[in-house]
Amino acid sequence: MYELKVTVTKVMGTCTADPDMKPGDSFTVSDGNIRLPEGGYICLYALQNLIPLLPVKERKFLEDTDKDWMWRVHHVQCPDPDGRVIFKIERTGEVGQSDAMDSEGPAHHKTGEETGGVDALNSEIEESSPDSVLKDLTVVVEAVNGTCTSPMEPGDSIELRNGRLYLPPDSHFCLYALQALLPLLPAKQRLLQEGDWMINDRHVICPDPAGNVIMRIDRKE
Repeated sequence: MYELKVTVTKVMGTCTADPDMKPGDSFTVSDGNIRLPEGGYICLYALQNLIPLLPVKERKFLEDTDKDWMWRVHHVQCPDPDGRVIFKIERTGEVGQSDAMDSEGPAHHKTGEETGGVDALNSEIEESSPDSVLKDLTVVVEAVNGTCTSPMEPGDSIELRNGRLYLPPDSHFCLYALQALLPLLPAKQRLLQEGDWMINDRHVICPDPAGNVIMRIDRKE
């Protein structure tokens, strides 16, 4: 895994954050954790565009550059069309595998009977190979433990192939639930090495506390 530095390189317009973001403002990411310099800050409106890219940019790309679109992604802009704050994502160092394994971190939740068990999790640890390609993903609603306002139902699903999301015909998927999935999906498509905390993260809960929709991410081998 890599350490990242995210830096504001340009502001094309008027940033409405208070105080506003300026060229040179930065934060770092290491082993899944965001760190701000003392007195620093990051606009939440801009962060929502950055978050889906950060977990995968932390990890190694072993695919050919013409098979993985993430190779060409280095810059992200704020969603505000009047501000257009441009961020650059750079790799500044590598986190050793032993460091990642020593920091166990908090235990991740389990939902009901873990589908596939330990064997399913271990299958996501792959040998490094230059021929590795992006894995297709299926996200399935495993349980609805409340009242979903969408409404989502067990069995509802989406598929991710390369960088594109697909829905079955005449179906829908709640955007509120999808936003919780987005940070995990690009990384789950790619090589996961032993000691990577992402291996154990297969379940995601919708942000709506009234719905408690549990979704499971499956990789197609």
